[in-house]
Formats: sequence, structure tokens, C-alpha cells
Amino acid sequence: MAQDNQKVIVTQSQLKFVQDYAKQIGVNLTLKEMVAVTNVMVDYCMNGYSTELGKRLESIDKFIVEKFDEK
Repeated sequence: MAQDNQKVIVTQSQLKFVQDYAKQIGVNLTLKEMVAVTNVMVDYCMNGYSTELGKRLESIDKFIVEKFDEK
């Protein structure tokens, strides 16, 4: 499925953000995890905040905290 240029740019930007964020907080994410988080961030950038997105972000925060605690 082809993506439009705007979404490609946003996706690249958010993938970089997720990489930097994970590195900054010292959490190692798998490639699949990074892509999943990136997709949520792209949704936020493209569509703005919503209640559903807030729940998805809370779920990601919980996941990252658990991943951090595994260290």
C-alpha cells in the first residue's frame, strides 16, 4: 500500500523520535515495538489528540515502564 509523502515524512520523523526517546530513557525496544509505538505517534501527528489515542498512549506508557523495570 503506497503512502502519501506527508505520511512518509511524519513516519520517518516519529520513528527517529521513538528511537531517541527509548535511548534517552534507557529502554531497549524491539523493531516490532518501535514500529508499533511509531504508528501511534504518527496517528497523533496526523489526526491530533483524542480519547482513544489517550488510552493508546497510556498503554504505551505502561508497557515502557514495565520494560524499564525488567532491566
